[in-house]
Amino acid sequence: MEAVAVAMVAVAFYIAWNIGSNDSANAMGTAVGAGILSFRQATLTIAIFTLLGAYLRGYKVMKTVGKGIVPSGYLTIELAVIALLSAGVWVTLATIRGLPVSTTQAIVGGVVGVGLSIGAPVNWFTMLKIAAAWVISPILAGILAAVLYKFYGKIVSSMKSVSTIEALYKALAILGGSYMAFNFGTNEVANASGPIVGAGFLEPRAAGVLVALSLAMGSLTFSYAVMHTVGKKITALGPISAFSAQFGSAISVSLANILGLPVSSSQAIVGGVVGVGIITGEGVDRKVIKDILFGWVATPTIAILISLVVFKFFSLAGLV
Repeated sequence: MEAVAVAMVAVAFYIAWNIGSNDSANAMGTAVGAGILSFRQATLTIAIFTLLGAYLRGYKVMKTVGKGIVPSGYLTIELAVIALLSAGVWVTLATIRGLPVSTTQAIVGGVVGVGLSIGAPVNWFTMLKIAAAWVISPILAGILAAVLYKFYGKIVSSMKSVSTIEALYKALAILGGSYMAFNFGTNEVANASGPIVGAGFLEPRAAGVLVALSLAMGSLTFSYAVMHTVGKKITALGPISAFSAQFGSAISVSLANILGLPVSSSQAIVGGVVGVGIITGEGVDRKVIKDILFGWVATPTIAILISLVVFKFFSLAGLV
């Protein structure tokens, strides 16, 4: 049992590092891309507010991921390890390519995979609600981002002082990124914590803190490639458009948090960036969007397949 506990902590650290490496770009990629914050300033802000979000508000999504997909009692510590490990493998590969894929989808896919492996009754109604949220979230983020851009654009155009405008830009970047990072901790960190909580290994707040600290290390060490993709490759971003994309996507994720649904901040922020790209007339790089969409479709599918294969290996080794 001690070996399994060590494995659980190691795999939880690994998946959280992956979230920090890949998904932290969702919180601050736009601010870095617009040149408002440095990479180090962005990662420090992410670490602080992600920790607060996970500790204070992460329990609802943890419950959905840990007990809502596969009924309570089926998800053991060993199966939680398999689900997280399967998700982490795919997210690592995507991160190396610089693709902002959804860790949410990977973890949900991993949980479904282990559920299918043991013949557990998967709650397909809950899965349908989660999948619907995955579709609605980026669309809503794009609409909100476009509305916010128009609103704040009018405010800035009425200002005369350059120094006041610059101060506003900085404040908006920090506010938007902090709000997104808080939601990031509430939702994305909860995704990684969910299987741990569902298996009865740790209580929600302890699991949230463990995963949030691991995530901060991932953000600091390996997130630059994806941050560059989100912040610079999709469309040209200025301070107002960067804030609008951040805040619009953060509101979208906040609504999912209230419902306890594990949505993808990756999808939300990309939806927000696309929304401001369209409203500003800058357009979007279709090749980049195509690659991102492929990652979204492939992620839950590949995570399920990897989970089935890893379960088979564990079974042959007598570990489950």
